[in-house]
Amino acid sequence: MTYPVAFGGGAKDYKTRGIPHSWLVGPDGKVVWKGHPASLNNSIIDKHIVGARIGPKIQIPDEFSKAQGYAKNGAFGKAHSDLAKQAKRAKTPELEKAANDAMKSIEDYGDKRFAAIEKMKAARRYVDGIGALQREIAAFKGMDIGKKFESELKAWKKDKKIQAEISGSEMLAEAETLVKRGKYKSAAKIYAQLSKAKKFNGTEAQKEAEIRFQEIQKYL
Repeated sequence: MTYPVAFGGGAKDYKTRGIPHSWLVGPDGKVVWKGHPASLNNSIIDKHIVGARIGPKIQIPDEFSKAQGYAKNGAFGKAHSDLAKQAKRAKTPELEKAANDAMKSIEDYGDKRFAAIEKMKAARRYVDGIGALQREIAAFKGMDIGKKFESELKAWKKDKKIQAEISGSEMLAEAETLVKRGKYKSAAKIYAQLSKAKKFNGTEAQKEAEIRFQEIQKYL
């Protein structure tokens, strides 16, 4: 059987010793799962697409080219502000309605993004959630939903459990880097610290550290 084989820059995360082999890439562009394609199921996919950012379908008339440009670049707050001005200046009822409809679409999209971040919170995807909140604050700046994102981010930063999860996730990432470099003892120390520290009690990071600590024993 003849089939094409390609290799190029950026392929370091896609190593395998056999085929078939699959990789699942998350919304942030990182490989979140790999293995035989028969092992990839809907539950794994659903877990890792929580909060994925899907662009809105906002119909903005060509007459509002400035707002079109803002929306295309993800600056929804600026697009919303410009459309509000255009709605007041509109020369026809049709254009006024079109501007108001586009504003409503942006507002609806903001609400959907907030709901997506709430799902991240429920799934304890706090690192992804923090990043999403920061992006949406910038995207919806000047709008009421933008202020809502800001308030949510402040609440997350004050929540000790959330901060423990984020800190734990960062430690897990550091340990994973050490494992890839073959520094198993150093990685084991991080896993042990995560497993024993009271600060991380009940966190997903601690549960994951306990599993990985057991897996790494054979290399120590």
